[in-house]
Amino acid sequence: MDDKVAIIALHRVEGIGSAIKRRLVDMHENLAPLFLGKVKLGDDRVYKKIVAFKGWKDIDRDMKKISDMGAEILTIKDREYPDQLRNIPDAPIVMYKKGRLKIGADTIAIVGSRAASFESINMAEKIAQTLSSSGITVISGLARGVDAAAHKGALKEKGKTVGVLGCGIDICYPAENRPLFKKIEEDGCILSEYGLGEPPLPHHFPMRNRIIAGLSKGVLVVEASQRSGSLITARLGLEYGREVMAIPGNIFDEGYRGTNSLIKQGAKLIDGIEDIITACFSGLTFKMDKHVDLDNNERYIYGIIGSTKIHVDEVVEKSGMETKHVMAILTNLELKEAIKGIPGGFYLRI
Repeated sequence: MDDKVAIIALHRVEGIGSAIKRRLVDMHENLAPLFLGKVKLGDDRVYKKIVAFKGWKDIDRDMKKISDMGAEILTIKDREYPDQLRNIPDAPIVMYKKGRLKIGADTIAIVGSRAASFESINMAEKIAQTLSSSGITVISGLARGVDAAAHKGALKEKGKTVGVLGCGIDICYPAENRPLFKKIEEDGCILSEYGLGEPPLPHHFPMRNRIIAGLSKGVLVVEASQRSGSLITARLGLEYGREVMAIPGNIFDEGYRGTNSLIKQGAKLIDGIEDIITACFSGLTFKMDKHVDLDNNERYIYGIIGSTKIHVDEVVEKSGMETKHVMAILTNLELKEAIKGIPGGFYLRI
């Protein structure tokens, strides 16, 4: 029996935790004898579950399907398995991967509420765009809200991003993110510890969050209520020795209570991208915006305007601000040489 097949089999044995499976892989050069009953384990319960495994035909079938769809199966012993993830004690011993991106060490998780405010969505996208423009890989969970914004921001700069799923890599969840899912497959990669056809069950997502935290050098929470799943990612990041960061929000808004609580408990307060760089990537050279003298409203509108032209009506719609206020801010941005106007009511960054 091939050792890789044996590792995949162990991954599929139910009723044994990830940390125990990881220890078994570390302890045994070849797992095949375990399934043949040739190695007696100290824990009789674990031993019985392993020797009772019957899913060999399913493994053969899925390995062929994975190959046919241009994906791959990584075991924790494979060179391509991400090193940072390998170093956590409960790392999944098998990952399913779709996409050519090789995940390096300079990574950041950007997570937050699925029902985030427009301002938080814009911040997540802008932060991801800035970091990815300097080679940082953005990790998130492909959920609605902050996750999707982080992926989109990274892709704007043709940057690197990884979507970690709580279901099989052949399932897009939520379905509304299918265009983004396909784009990440093409330009980044999709990862999951769950096999083909595995549905997005509620208990999968906390497990998914440990992978997001494990892959990352730091975890940034952009907006989160007290019940947000992103707080699980932050807690796991702390357990794994990652830098945990949070953006403060309105103290009267329940949607920010989780992020504000993280800061109170010791997470690094982030009020500029420079703080993220200092915390996680001090050795790297970053392409920062030259327009550092912008006030909050100017930065907000500047974040909406990209390197391709955008009409003033679209800026107003995306900002949620009154037209007269947007026009005044656009004028200030032109005077500060941050943007330029184009005939027809269009604007773009300089």
